[in-house]
Amino acid sequence: MRKLIVAILMATGFGSISACTAAETKVAPGKQTLGIGDPAPPLKVTKWLQGEELKEFAPGKVYVVEFWATWCGPCINAMPHLVELQEEYKKDLVVIGMTSKDSNGNTKESVEKFVEKNKVKFTYRFAYSDDRETDKAYMEAAKQDGIPCSFVVDKAGKIAYIGHPMELDEVLPKVIAGTWKGQDDIDAIGIANNELEEINKLAEKKPEEALPKLLEFEKTHAGKAKQDMFGVQKMVLLMKAKKFDDAKVVGEALLAKSVLKKTAMPGAYTGMILADQELNPDKKHLDLATKSLDTALQFDDKNVGLFLAALELQLALGNKDKAAEFGKKAVAAGDDDKAKKQIEKIVESKLKGSEK
Repeated sequence: MRKLIVAILMATGFGSISACTAAETKVAPGKQTLGIGDPAPPLKVTKWLQGEELKEFAPGKVYVVEFWATWCGPCINAMPHLVELQEEYKKDLVVIGMTSKDSNGNTKESVEKFVEKNKVKFTYRFAYSDDRETDKAYMEAAKQDGIPCSFVVDKAGKIAYIGHPMELDEVLPKVIAGTWKGQDDIDAIGIANNELEEINKLAEKKPEEALPKLLEFEKTHAGKAKQDMFGVQKMVLLMKAKKFDDAKVVGEALLAKSVLKKTAMPGAYTGMILADQELNPDKKHLDLATKSLDTALQFDDKNVGLFLAALELQLALGNKDKAAEFGKKAVAAGDDDKAKKQIEKIVESKLKGSEK
């Protein structure tokens, strides 16, 4: 099931449980270290591209310093959720997207272009540095070599969490409330993730055995169960176990979150899962899939993954002309000529496959 979930995430262009290797952030022996409870180093920034300049970590505020790059797909996929977190905790939280020049094309010009293009969608602060001093003070010192990587700074200006942004749903409420237990809570998250991974492995071959384990996990891990990604995993497993009506309930809940938050995710997941012909060979609840993808496209009408999902759905509904229209939109949404050609090949393959 894990491979299937990753495929869904990569296809939709939302959220990812993967990371990119930050090749120029290499941990050297004997260098400074940064760990949980240490004071947060100052940010050395060449230019603040969006939002107010941060001169210091103010007491009483919580910060997320998110390291990313323009070439890192998982970094960009994590951004919509960071926007949601900034909005949800706006009285207490400041989110900062921090990036630096590298040899992979992450230049001042490319970062400026990205921020300007996405300023309506990604509304938190963005900072850029021509050197890598901030990367060294955070990523290298904390022995982190993959991005996206989040550093949570607590109200006392100390590092509370270092890791993937997918975990922030569990971290931030406690840090903001002052109940975060540092490494103990981080260890608990790791144990829960390992338990969930074992359930996912079982689900690959025996979904009917994995399902009760997942439902029990949901009862004992309330924080994890509230995450959108858990809803995706639960819906996929219910589909694999042929519990289509139960899967519909989960899908409706994901869609309701999208409507409430006025964002394409997580409702887009519902449409993608139901449109998947391997998961849904009997074409159950395609009306919900249609509603979910229509809603998602209202909030994000330039997303290649959404257009491809809509193409799949129209093929499942037998609407080849509409499928072709979504294929054209997917190609047009490509970032450059190379991307457009790759998307065009995918579209042609899907359309030809439907003729067999």
